[in-house]
Amino acid sequence: MKIHAKSDIHLLSWEAEMAAATALQEGSVIQQLQQINDEEKLKNRMAIKALIRCTHFLARRHIPHTTNFDELIDLIVSCGAEDLKGFLERARLNATYTSKVAVVEFVEAVGLWAEECLLKRLRQDSHFSIMADECTDVTTTEELSIFFRWVNMDGQPVEHFLDIVPLKATDAKTIYSALVEFMKDKNIQISKLVGMGFDGAATFSGKHNGVQSLLKKISPHALFVHCHCHLLQLACVQAANATSGIKHVYITLTTLWKFCHYSPKRAESLKAVQQVLDLPELKVVKPSDTRWLSPERCVKAVKASYSAIVTALNNIYEQTHAPEALGISKALCRPSTLVAIYLLDYVLPQVAKLSRALQTERIDLTAITPLVDATLNT
Repeated sequence: MKIHAKSDIHLLSWEAEMAAATALQEGSVIQQLQQINDEEKLKNRMAIKALIRCTHFLARRHIPHTTNFDELIDLIVSCGAEDLKGFLERARLNATYTSKVAVVEFVEAVGLWAEECLLKRLRQDSHFSIMADECTDVTTTEELSIFFRWVNMDGQPVEHFLDIVPLKATDAKTIYSALVEFMKDKNIQISKLVGMGFDGAATFSGKHNGVQSLLKKISPHALFVHCHCHLLQLACVQAANATSGIKHVYITLTTLWKFCHYSPKRAESLKAVQQVLDLPELKVVKPSDTRWLSPERCVKAVKASYSAIVTALNNIYEQTHAPEALGISKALCRPSTLVAIYLLDYVLPQVAKLSRALQTERIDLTAITPLVDATLNT
């Protein structure tokens, strides 16, 4: 027995028995490794969640994410985010998820998740409306922005943007095909369409070959509504063009915007005069025919900095002898121009209130009526 107890076979068996007893108490090596692996997975997931929250924070506030992501992470780690700090310290340099590629993927992942949540709710509803408009981006690519509107669970109407679709052309058939293809790809039943909101262009609103008429062939009960804000802006533009004094003021303000906008030196001259006269440093806004709130901002800026604008134009003319500066200055100093600016400063805020009211989900007609009466009386 003594000889056997000292043999290699007995010692190996005894070690195996002790290891088995220990394993019953602490778990096997595989179980221990699995437990450690699960804990590390949990820590890694918590760190990834923190990174996604940072991405969501930047995106919601329209802050460039690819250029500010690293600085935001460094700030959070310095403020005591231990889980994130530990993850970044133990992760390999190619697996920290702080690169530009990673943050773009985070944004895409959040966007896909949000889109799927909206589509799930949209598919459950018995009916919906669609709004769309086409535009050209900075790369001269034609695009179609698509919005959907439906009734929420609590009975309130909700409106959500879903996608921007590139267009090969801007004719009615191409836009119609893009809308139909989009709804098919997203598994949205076109038969549930009950309303359409577009602008008044013939491409969209045409009774025979417009987008709305083509969609009605699929969903005959869908009603077409011309965008109220576009209608209001068209009415304002027609009224301005029908009044020679107001039309002349808009031309003068547009010329003034071009004069300052395309020359940083002239813009700085205006800014310097505003500082000397202790006036608000306001930039001249372009009074656009399609951006319905821009005329109000333009008139307010010109009225608030009127003396600074005229002084800056006179200074520019004295220094450079630019005839355009003298012409704009004389146009602004006409009594009729001053009267028109003060009139517009009174009327346009009322129109802007009406425009904002038309954009709300629920329109209080009792609140709009006095605005309409005041505008018409003026």
